[in-house]
Amino acid sequence: MEPERARIIADVKTMEQAEKVEETIRTGYAETIIENILNWIAVEEDLSASYEKLSKSLPTPEERETANELYVLSSSDTDILRKRLQEFEGFEAERRKRIQLVKKLEKKT
Repeated sequence: MEPERARIIADVKTMEQAEKVEETIRTGYAETIIENILNWIAVEEDLSASYEKLSKSLPTPEERETANELYVLSSSDTDILRKRLQEFEGFEAERRKRIQLVKKLEKKT
């Protein structure tokens, strides 16, 4: 049994509050995570390209092999990050749907 954790937000009591919370989650978490993943992908792509170039310029086979392994690892990390990006873009799209639902209910009340 997991220990009880402290609540992060209070219970939502109105559709106006729900909209604010949903928007905060979208802008404070989903969009921020997506932006950071995009930046991380760019860094891994730069690293990958650098390691590939470096592997061709190093003097010993051992050094070239190590740089080539780093190239492969950075390329692999880029692929993993792209998959995570798709997942978070899906979360963000779902969040937008939730916001629209809240707005629809808000208009009815």
